Amino acid sequence: AMESGAINEETLAALSKDEATLAAGEALYRTNCVACHGDLGEGKIGPNLTDDAWIHGGSLMAIHQTIEKGVPEKGMLAWGKTLPPDDVKRLTAFV
Repeated sequence: AMESGAINEETLAALSKDEATLAAGEALYRTNCVACHGDLGEGKIGPNLTDDAWIHGGSLMAIHQTIEKGVPEKGMLAWGKTLPPDDVKRLTAFV
């Protein structure tokens, strides 16, 4: 169902209010992101995700782009290569 939705601020904002999406996003975060960003998003190797400083932009579209395309020079993987598009959306909504 999610596959068909366009990716834009509005659709991502709607997902960020959906309990099931957030639960799935959190599970994905725990599996894929904790090693670099910490249990609470506090940052370790990767940046803190809980403050207002967004190196690559804090809009939902910017976050989606960062997760999907990665930031190779910073060691951020391009998760769009290994995760299905719906999972990238779930992670975006959770973060």
